[in-house]
Amino acid sequence: MDLRISEGSGTSTTLDDQSVQSPTRRAKVWEYFEQELVEVDRVMKAVCKYCGTKLTSKRNSGTNSLRNLVADTCPKIPVEDQKRFIATMRKRPGEGSFVFDPRKTRECMVKWCISAEVAFNKFDDPFFAPWMESLQPLFSGVGRQTMRNDCIARFKMMRQELRNELQSLNSRICLTSDLWTSNQKLGYLCLTVHYIDANFILKKKTIAFKDVKYPHTGLAIEEVITKCLIEWGIKEKVFTITLDNASNNQSACDLIRESGRSDMLFGGEHLHVRCCAHILNLLVQDGMAIAHGAFDKIRDLVRHIISSPSRIQAFNEIAERSGLPSKARLILDVPNRWNSTHNMIMEAIEYKVVLKRYAEEQLEPSPDDEEWTNFEAIGEFLGAFEEATKAFSAHRSPTSHLFLHNVLCIHQALRNENWQINCVLEDLALAMDSKFDKYWEKDT
Repeated sequence: MDLRISEGSGTSTTLDDQSVQSPTRRAKVWEYFEQELVEVDRVMKAVCKYCGTKLTSKRNSGTNSLRNLVADTCPKIPVEDQKRFIATMRKRPGEGSFVFDPRKTRECMVKWCISAEVAFNKFDDPFFAPWMESLQPLFSGVGRQTMRNDCIARFKMMRQELRNELQSLNSRICLTSDLWTSNQKLGYLCLTVHYIDANFILKKKTIAFKDVKYPHTGLAIEEVITKCLIEWGIKEKVFTITLDNASNNQSACDLIRESGRSDMLFGGEHLHVRCCAHILNLLVQDGMAIAHGAFDKIRDLVRHIISSPSRIQAFNEIAERSGLPSKARLILDVPNRWNSTHNMIMEAIEYKVVLKRYAEEQLEPSPDDEEWTNFEAIGEFLGAFEEATKAFSAHRSPTSHLFLHNVLCIHQALRNENWQINCVLEDLALAMDSKFDKYWEKDT
């Protein structure tokens, strides 16, 4: 008997030799069928390992029917196995003509390293090189120093591209800057440019992070900013610079204006833009200083609860009985951050029932009903400033068009008698209104 069978590749063999030749089948689909074909009505057929379906396997007939069974028809193949098989059927662009390019691979690795903020020493991990070799044996020799050099080279390239883009702009550039002191008592200045590119897309790029020599006078700040502008070749393109309201920033702007008046629009009259978010912070800080003592009971109660895990647990048990979600930690305000006090008040109001029951069980002092009413009014009052601060602090969209509307809303809120329902709110609004007039009175 000399019956011949064939695979999708067209390879022929005798039935007696099929057990020897079957391992040479190269089509992926054969992994889902039995090794040996069976004869049905003098026709050789392949048997599915999962459902037992028998499909004809003829010479030069290919494996389409076998692939269709595995990909669509077979009801017993696990979903994950089916997905993996379907993935092998999809040809990728350029498949069959792929040429490994180690330079492109290193470029992609640099982008990933920067984006994911991967430490350079991770590339010296003993398991990194074997992993790369398992993916591509020709890719090797990438260690900590190599990746560091590649990242620095890419930084310099992107820096030069940004410099060329800024110098080729036909429009003006706006700057924002901030100065702060580190834990080591060192002063640092960050300078950011905001501009509209040739495609009318608003862009924001940080171009400098420099140390500022002590003392942080207006002259020291002006020196750092001017050096950065000259280094990037954009000194004559500056329109405005937004800074907070410290006196040394005002002095710095005066010096910048004097040295570059001829290149500035309107002679630099509108160079210095006072940071509205910072002004709002100062405004609310003055008001919170007046009302600070009114929050002592809430502050002390929250501090008592978060001082030990057992107290947090007792608080959460009461919260769960009251139908409120448990808390890993309650908000406690910090000095010089008025929004933290606002957040503490709003959370305390949400958990008012829980805090009152906890104080009763633990014999701790807590606010009375009148004080809770004051807290609710103050929280609602400060909510307007919270929303305005968030609007002004947006960093990926323009905010100048929001300025007038928000400032007028704040002005109206400060002088609206409907808010002043008690002496605490009256004193708070009066202090904030006084600070408001200092910056936005019409004659200033």
